[in-house]
Amino acid sequence: MAFLGLGGGSDTNLIIPEGEKPKVFQTIIPQKSYKDLAESMNRTEKEYNRLLDTRYDMTGTGAQLGAKQRGIEMQEAASYASSLPAASSPDTSFRGTPREFDIKSKGNTFETAAGQSPKATPTAATPAKSLAKQAAEQRYGDAKDYYLAAVEQAKKTPRSYMPETKNPGFAQNAPGIYLPAKK
Repeated sequence: MAFLGLGGGSDTNLIIPEGEKPKVFQTIIPQKSYKDLAESMNRTEKEYNRLLDTRYDMTGTGAQLGAKQRGIEMQEAASYASSLPAASSPDTSFRGTPREFDIKSKGNTFETAAGQSPKATPTAATPAKSLAKQAAEQRYGDAKDYYLAAVEQAKKTPRSYMPETKNPGFAQNAPGIYLPAKK
């Protein structure tokens, strides 16, 4: 029944060999590798700045993009303000039904005299500008101010670039620190 793995009468002895003394290794990285890394970083930063300059030429700086967006908002406000009708046109006062002659009521019958002309109903005075037109013009004025401020800001803001790493500290270390320590 020992073949079923239920235990049995055999003793198990584990033999563990003695451990070896650990060996110490030190990796030597030559100073040239650090200088090559510094040069590679510098090339990468220059390439990044070149691509950033190309992007600025194509789309503009962040400040220029902001000024362009403010210009679009100003055009939207101007278009909306110009699309609103003037307060006097169309006339919003009540207008009577136009008739060739006045109708007079007398009991259940209507009598009209020949040759009568319709009388114009008096119209209420209309304001110079509607409230919607005033609000739209105020919005346009604000948008214009914001646009002019954004253009001024864009003129003052220079293009920004990543600073180039010329001589990083790790590339300037003395060659002696790269040699393994002797014990």
